[in-house]
Amino acid sequence: MHAKSKVMYFCTAGKDRIGVVSALILKRLGFSAEIIIDDYMKDLMDMLTAYVNIHPEVDIEIIIPHRENMEQLLKQW
Repeated sequence: MHAKSKVMYFCTAGKDRIGVVSALILKRLGFSAEIIIDDYMKDLMDMLTAYVNIHPEVDIEIIIPHRENMEQLLKQW
């Protein structure tokens, strides 16, 4: 099935479901694992750090992405 027009998908942070979907799309498009992982980590860390600055009650250690998780995912594909 192909989209007949543009497709938009999103979630709150992009760490889990959308982060994985985006990584797999980029992998299929030929991007290297290193580029995908660097982009995933940087964008999320910037956003999550800003979020925790606004909401200090949130423990950043619980919500941060882990590079090794994305590395393992991309090794499978």
